[in-house]
Amino acid sequence: MPIRLLFLLPLLAACNAPATAPAEAPLELNIDRERITVSGISSGAYMAGQLHVAHSSLIGGAALLAGGPYACAGGSIQQALSLCTKGGDFDLDAIAERVSSLAESGAIDDPSNLADDRVWLFHGAADAVVDASVPAAAADFYRRYVPPENIALIDTVPAVHGMPTVSAGAPCGEMASPFINACGFDAAGALLEYLYGPLDEPAATTGELRTLDQHAFADAELWGHAFLYVPEACAAGAACGLHVAFHGCRQSAEFVGDAFAKDAGYNRWAETNRLVVLYPQVASSKVAPLNPHGCWDWWGYTGEQYATKQGAQVSAVVSLIDALMQ
Repeated sequence: MPIRLLFLLPLLAACNAPATAPAEAPLELNIDRERITVSGISSGAYMAGQLHVAHSSLIGGAALLAGGPYACAGGSIQQALSLCTKGGDFDLDAIAERVSSLAESGAIDDPSNLADDRVWLFHGAADAVVDASVPAAAADFYRRYVPPENIALIDTVPAVHGMPTVSAGAPCGEMASPFINACGFDAAGALLEYLYGPLDEPAATTGELRTLDQHAFADAELWGHAFLYVPEACAAGAACGLHVAFHGCRQSAEFVGDAFAKDAGYNRWAETNRLVVLYPQVASSKVAPLNPHGCWDWWGYTGEQYATKQGAQVSAVVSLIDALMQ
């Protein structure tokens, strides 16, 4: 049965407005629970990994661009900016022990749920921000739970620290806002095809890029709204999958408007393959918590449970997903 979204949170405010805005028309969606996946870049990659591991019974696969293993920072901003960015000696045994402990307490789902998932990892060969050993460690972490044949690591594209596309954005070797780079490589398409299997060729978008009210999650440091790309078929009630795409630091609506949601490359594939794409947005903060670049919480600025089901941002995004499914 299609799911009717009326005044949820309330949902669907006017596009690109952080403050209160007129609501868009109600939307009917029919989300297929078996086709929910997640991806993210940089801090968004860590956030995608946290959501994947914490809710492995809900999320069916993950793609991490320039991100490392689950809960790498261990609640320390110093470790986040050193080991988890610059690379080093990753204690994956300790991380695995923490995963087991968290699962036993119910703070995250049983990691056995990961066994039939697919994981796609990316590191730009010209990335001077995140060391190549970081996504390699993420691959090693996932190999403890996911069959090796279900894990891909792409590290030969000459991209800097940004979202690689075929032709949108700055030159491939130039790191500049909105951190989308024309590298002749369709990262969004590559990761979606790996997570979902063979897909129909992408097409020009004819659906709507809508907004989703996030004001209820201000305590989780979310921006006023998320973006939601809805293909025509999905808006008409067809059963559709859901992909959650997390932006990186300085890449949210607060910094780049809808550039990431429009140009990262997901929507063209969503259009022809019945996928709704949710783009959650995080807010910056120049006081407590200190997060001036609008990064997702992958070191604990919202609390020590940040990487678990109780994490403020993890639970907020799951609430958005639930809203789309209920």
